Order: sequence, then C-alpha cells, then structure tokens
Amino acid sequence: MPACRLLSCLALALLSACTSVGPPVPSAAYAQAFERAAQQDSMRSECNWNVRYAPVAPKDASVAQLQAIATARLAALQLAPAWSLAMPGSEAYVFSDSEQDRAGLQLLLSIVLPAMKRYPAGVFARTGLRHVVLVKDLSVDGQRRLAMPAPEIDSVVYADNLLAALCPSGMELRVHHEYYHFIEYRLFNDFYYRDPAWLALNPPGTAYGQGGATAYGKGFQNLGHPQPGLVSLYAAYGPEEDKAEVFGWMMTPAYTVRLQQWTALDPALLAKRQRLMEVLGTLAGSY
Repeated sequence: MPACRLLSCLALALLSACTSVGPPVPSAAYAQAFERAAQQDSMRSECNWNVRYAPVAPKDASVAQLQAIATARLAALQLAPAWSLAMPGSEAYVFSDSEQDRAGLQLLLSIVLPAMKRYPAGVFARTGLRHVVLVKDLSVDGQRRLAMPAPEIDSVVYADNLLAALCPSGMELRVHHEYYHFIEYRLFNDFYYRDPAWLALNPPGTAYGQGGATAYGKGFQNLGHPQPGLVSLYAAYGPEEDKAEVFGWMMTPAYTVRLQQWTALDPALLAKRQRLMEVLGTLAGSY
C-alpha cells in the first residue's frame, strides 16, 4: 500500500464520495495531521464506514452558497447559523472559500443538518436553542474539539477539525451528545448535575470516572456496551457523559440498532434509554 495508511485512505475516499472535493495535492504537514486525526478518532473502532451522508450542494458550491443552504434549512427548524465563535477559553476559525474549506464545510453540513432535523418540533424552542455555530479548527482550553455546548450564547458548536479523517456517523453521534449536554444544562442549570433518579438506574457497583475531559489525548477508543448499564466506555467517565452517550446512540441511526439490541438483554440500559425518550417526549410536548 502507498505511504497513506489504510484508515487515512478510507477517510480520504469517504470525503471524495461525500463531497467530491478536496486538496488536489495535500502537503506533508496536512497528510501527517490527517493521519494523526484518523488514528485518534475515538469512534473509529465502533464505526460503520458504509454509512454515507449525502452532500447538501453540488461539488463546486462556494462557501457563500453552502452558508445560504444552511441558513435556509436551519430556519425551517427555527434555528439560525453563526459562522464565528468568540468565547473565553475557546478558539475557532471561520471558513474561507479555499477548496479545502469548501470540502470541509460541505461534509460538516451533510452530517449536522440531517442530524438537527431528527428532532420533534418544539424541542429547540423549549430548550432555548437559537443558534448552531459552524466553524473550523475548534479548540477548548487547547484541546482539539469537534463539538461543544454553549448555552451561555444559546448555541451548540460544531466544527470541521479534519472531519474527513473521522467516522461520519461518529460525528453525528457527537452532534446529539453535545446537544444533550445543552439540554441538561437548561434542565438543571448544571453540566455536571448528579441526577439521583438517573444514578438509581445503575446496576450495583457501577462507578464513574473523573469526567469526559480526562479521556482526551490518550488514543481513547469509545467501545460499545463495555458492561451492564453502560452504552459505551465513554459513558463510564461520569453521569453527565452517561446520559449524553445514551442520547447520542439513541438519536443516531447508525448506532441506535445496536443500542436496541443491547437493551433487549440489559434492563438497566433499557431503563436509561426509556428515561431519555421520556425527556425528549416531554420537551416536544407530545409525551
């Protein structure tokens, strides 16, 4: 095989399939960063690489045209896009009209827009979500991120951060995961609320770690259903991550089938899934 390793080749092929655009001759630095991102993708081991997301525009669409499409589709959900981010501790960049940025934004929108459309009417309004921030190269306190909740500005933030190297459906899972953190903050005014009703659903002996941030930068792989009551390994890092992970697996079509299979034999995980379905139904005003 050429110098490009298997994961990088798969991801580059995926970018071509989804967007048909990309840097014609990637620099050595870009290729190295791409390879590193592919290897560090926490969803790599649980990825179904056959899942594809349709492009939202023709391959030659400009950034301005892509932004117009995002604006129209989010407006139909009573949301508005934002194209820059200014928050303490966070850094991100706006998309230029370079070929690489057009490809990155095309791929990001192909995942984020259908993900946001999966929610019942009324959920965004009831949680006070007003904006979807779409940027590139997001970092929080120096850590590279693909998404984060930002309830202080009524927003969730999603980023192209070498997204073409990563599992596409894993990115959708992150879309829902981070939105659930936003929901939790709006429900309890606390990202880290230790919900006694949720904790009571755990099997005896379940222990949580020191929070999701401690998983970053260690080559962490988010394996599915590592023990009864936990949908994923990342869920074990804290009750706030446990909730967001169940929600993310529940809302992402590429993962929800596995969640349903596990809950058929895991009553604790089934109870957690049902609890979050109740939360979503209540927010939609239909439960």
